[in-house]
Amino acid sequence: PGQCALEQSFVTVGEEGEVVVQCTVNLPAKGRTVLGRAAADILGRTLPDLVRSALLYGSLDAAARTALRYHVCCVQDQAIVRSQLDNRGLVAFVANGSVLPRASGDDDRPLEGEKVVKFQSPQAMEVEFHLPNLGQTIRGMGIEKGITLIVGGGFHGKSTLLEALQVGPYNKIPGDGREFVVSVETSVKIRAEDGRSVSSVNISPFINNLPFGQDTTCFTSKDASGSTSQACNIVEALEMGATCFFIDEDTCATNFMIRDAKMMKLVAKEKEPITPFVQKVRALRDERDVSTVLVVGGSGDYFDVADRVVLLDRYACADVTNEAVRIAREDPTIAVDSYPFGDLLSRRLVPGYLGAGGKVVARSSKVVQWGETDLDLVGLEQIVSLGQTEAVARW
Repeated sequence: PGQCALEQSFVTVGEEGEVVVQCTVNLPAKGRTVLGRAAADILGRTLPDLVRSALLYGSLDAAARTALRYHVCCVQDQAIVRSQLDNRGLVAFVANGSVLPRASGDDDRPLEGEKVVKFQSPQAMEVEFHLPNLGQTIRGMGIEKGITLIVGGGFHGKSTLLEALQVGPYNKIPGDGREFVVSVETSVKIRAEDGRSVSSVNISPFINNLPFGQDTTCFTSKDASGSTSQACNIVEALEMGATCFFIDEDTCATNFMIRDAKMMKLVAKEKEPITPFVQKVRALRDERDVSTVLVVGGSGDYFDVADRVVLLDRYACADVTNEAVRIAREDPTIAVDSYPFGDLLSRRLVPGYLGAGGKVVARSSKVVQWGETDLDLVGLEQIVSLGQTEAVARW
């Protein structure tokens, strides 16, 4: 159970409408003795009663039938809106009236109360979608392909908007508040993961000329830095077919994101191995058709490369693209000169190379026990259920 309506293997619907439910039943026992009569009662009476009451439409009262129909229609319409994004030149959509803030950091339910500000799109970015199952037309903010900046002061809702977008590939249950905050399925949240393990990744589009001639076209490290880990995360996402990146500067390596003009004057380019993301983001857009939605509050360098800039002020959203363009023209900087992206190498797993040598189990939604090693998945912010982590572990 959770806020996202995820496809689950234990409940499936066949092509002809048949519903298949898989479940486990703990049969009763006393010590080493099977309690046969109790087991027969569970399998012959309790389980059938549960099937009739939970799975048969005819067993539901009128209110439950209405709620079920609305749930199905709502989820289906979310998928329909998402399927239309690419053809309309969008990577994401945020419906007017959406409730983006969550109850707390460990409670994914919507925040409630009089102070909750519902989302309202800037007029210049407003688009509409028709919902065929619910029979409604909704309006909201369409985020176009390209480079979109989300700016604003601290605690004004920038990261809250991005966090809603990063789970946009998933359908939500009715009442979540983000039902029609949808993103393309191939969108990926990118962040730095200081200390992560890296194996044979070509990070040369971002990092070259390391001391002692270390090769970056096939980079391996058991303890990657913030910048190299973020470069690896981008390259790995591209290898898997990502078409949109969601990035929050709060979880990024600063030296990977920007390198200002003053630092460039002090440290010559040939002595700096890192080509910052600001100098590659346009190449990602133009050469690889990869969009970027970036939360930024500490550097105006990205104004020079942005296609659209939205401002969050007390959770209210405004289009400030023209003002950002004017500022960039008045104060141009060499720090955002763009460079070609570079090549990606083809990689494949060697059979048997990832053998765990022991038990493989998902201990939580963010930790996989891999033999005697615990794999930390905290950096994979788009994992929203234990079932997803179990699928990762078993893959």
